[in-house]
Amino acid sequence: MSELEKLVRRRMQEEYAKGSSAEEIAKVVRDIFNSIDLSGKWPEAAAHRADIGH
Repeated sequence: MSELEKLVRRRMQEEYAKGSSAEEIAKVVRDIFNSIDLSGKWPEAAAHRADIGH
């Protein structure tokens, strides 16, 4: 499992545990994917933003 998959799974589980709706969870996942550099690099800043939910 890639680091990205682990991050997405963990964030989804955290949101589910908080009682977030499916729409809110989908927004979190969308935000993670929108922060990815498609050149194949994943800057630490993007990983950090995704990790803290911004």
